[in-house]
Amino acid sequence: MKFKAVIFDLDGTLVNSIDGIALSMNNVLKRHGFGTHTRDTYKALVGHGMKELVRKSVCIKNLNDDLLTQYFAEMKEEYAKNWDYRLRVYDGIYELLNRLYRNNIYLAVNTNKEEDIARKVVERFFPYWGFSWVVGSSALMPKKPDQSGARMIANKLGVLPEECIYIGDSEVDIMTAKNANMHSVGVLWGFRTENELIQAGAQSIIRRPLELLSVLGLERI
Repeated sequence: MKFKAVIFDLDGTLVNSIDGIALSMNNVLKRHGFGTHTRDTYKALVGHGMKELVRKSVCIKNLNDDLLTQYFAEMKEEYAKNWDYRLRVYDGIYELLNRLYRNNIYLAVNTNKEEDIARKVVERFFPYWGFSWVVGSSALMPKKPDQSGARMIANKLGVLPEECIYIGDSEVDIMTAKNANMHSVGVLWGFRTENELIQAGAQSIIRRPLELLSVLGLERI
């Protein structure tokens, strides 16, 4: 089977955004008298969407808790101001995108980041590679590991799910790929460990972005 599309996770895969996330959430925590968390703690908390990050950060169990609703709204406001704080593209990503673009591989993003922010990241940091779709968290789209976003991208591109590689740094991404019947690639430069990706069932694991070319069969092209 020839792969025709690569669907990327965003945070921890294309970009390192942990500083902006940590700054924003810690601002909310300090405002309400909570202790703050480290960058490494936030690396373990991200992946399931912003509301779940807030819930875990303040240790609230009830998703319908009024305080969670308040803190979530404040986090959205903070992150809207700080989303690009120290944000950087991982080494090797631009080189990988160049190779994929030259080989006519469709590119897309599927993330649990709020969709409006996700689009800002792609527009600012990846304006030249023709990302066909950016699907993020919204009221109309279930969060990963639900397959809806990934399947919608494949449908819009006119490719079969099994013709897609789904690449990400967390167990959520591996589960999303499995649910969507796509080939899962776990990356080791992001926010999770190799063991977590193996336990989740990653079909391929790469240490550097250009290693994806061998999964695609493009390493000699």
